[in-house]
Amino acid sequence: MKVKIGLVGPADSLERILQASARYLDSVEFVSGVYKLKEESPEITRELAPTCDVILFSGVVPYRIAALANVTSKPLLYLPRLGMSLARPLWDMRQRGQSFDRISIDSFAEQDLQEVAEELGIRFSTVRMVEYGESASYEELADAHESFYRRGITDVALSGLRRTTELLEERGVPCHRVYPTLHTIRESVEKAIFIGQNNRLRAYQTAVFIFQLRSGTASASTAYDFLRVKNSFERILIDFANGIFGSLFPFGYNEYILFSTRGAAEEPNWMSALFSAAEREGLVFRGGLGYGTTAYNAEANARKALNRAGGSKESSLFSVDVDGEIRGPLSRTEPTRYKISESDAGILAVAEASGLSPAHVSKIRALVRSAGRNRFDVEEFAAGLEVSPRSARRILQGLIAAGAARIAAIESSSRAGRPRRLYEVTI
Repeated sequence: MKVKIGLVGPADSLERILQASARYLDSVEFVSGVYKLKEESPEITRELAPTCDVILFSGVVPYRIAALANVTSKPLLYLPRLGMSLARPLWDMRQRGQSFDRISIDSFAEQDLQEVAEELGIRFSTVRMVEYGESASYEELADAHESFYRRGITDVALSGLRRTTELLEERGVPCHRVYPTLHTIRESVEKAIFIGQNNRLRAYQTAVFIFQLRSGTASASTAYDFLRVKNSFERILIDFANGIFGSLFPFGYNEYILFSTRGAAEEPNWMSALFSAAEREGLVFRGGLGYGTTAYNAEANARKALNRAGGSKESSLFSVDVDGEIRGPLSRTEPTRYKISESDAGILAVAEASGLSPAHVSKIRALVRSAGRNRFDVEEFAAGLEVSPRSARRILQGLIAAGAARIAAIESSSRAGRPRRLYEVTI
């Protein structure tokens, strides 16, 4: 299955990335998010994230703007501005006999420029650096370049920004656009592919939970009372297992073991719901979560994690990763009335627009993460949600109406009946 990389940047930068990355099309699918202004990068990132494994930005500034907006937990990368990117425009100017003894430049450090100039045997009499940060507008940068030129301080401007270059050209200021080198682009794309593939393999790891209902923590004065308490705990665990597409088994007197995948187990809403439900029922438990490449290793790690969770007067859960790293306690520090619908604005918006419950929408998102893909036919979708195909079609139509799904393909069949439709879910 191809890694999906979302590209965010101006049209000319994305076109260059796609041209340089043609050799990777057998293993990657690119989804372009073109902006005219860098301030649009958070919204574009938010739109691309549900269907992409990694987001790659054309430069560091749109990357920083999107990262600070905290719109996704997906990996974010950017094309670095390396000094060798300056070699092409400098060489072109030299070949044309164009004067570049005095220049202004943005998007790069002065050291990068000097190193490239040294490699090419070029000397500058004047270099003016134009500072480029998240808050600087394209117009302000163009104004700075133009000011140096009009005052006779510089002969030409070098800019890594499409819009600033356009403004300078409109004003009659000699300028050159600086692009990342093909090597830089391919190196960044290869890194994105590696991260995407690694995250998918990580999501397919086995996850094992072991839960123990702590004796003496509930008001169970008789054996019948304890059975009632145990019953309540089992109902909570059944809902939790259903939410993360796991299989739950009782093990001994008051212990339960649950098998799932890492991708589903790391869905945050269901973990919080587990602690909230136990709190509402007045139950206290301890739990261990283990990850592994086999069920045996994952269960062994879950036992180690369970041992670390003992001793607390409140419900607690620890985890042990494949490499032995211990994390915890993973329980929420805020005691409280938790509702899935209140925890995620995206889930709430889709629920409201589609007519589905927030819990149902959250489960659909968990299905997508657990499966490691977002395209399903009706039968696959129905099986994942444990509903009938008819109900699955109704749910999918609601998601389409809410803009959270679309028909991605229609496959004809030699058999009689309706063609097979593939739906792409973008929650």
